[in-house]
Amino acid sequence: MKAMQPIMMLVMIVVAPLCRANDFPTADRVEFVLECMRDHTGGQFELLNKCSCTIDRLAEKYKYDDFVEAQTMAKAVTIAGERGSTLRDNEDAQKEARGYRASVADAARACFLR
Repeated sequence: MKAMQPIMMLVMIVVAPLCRANDFPTADRVEFVLECMRDHTGGQFELLNKCSCTIDRLAEKYKYDDFVEAQTMAKAVTIAGERGSTLRDNEDAQKEARGYRASVADAARACFLR
């Protein structure tokens, strides 16, 4: 039994980072993919794979909480009228939104999404 402990420890060290790389909730991944498919043209099967690839690449770059914050800023700075002025006039929010959009564009390019 003691001989198994070092092996189990090694397995945990190797497997732990792999588990963490996929920490986005499934519902949020699906929501991103559906929005992506809505915003692009092409065959559904092709878009499903390309949009899934895109969110996978974003999940490699962002921690989930950072992704939610960046995505929220990117959507919020587009709110029209007085309600959206708080974020539209905030340079940090604008910077976060630009960074998120650039990350999405890079991920989409890497996944051959046009």
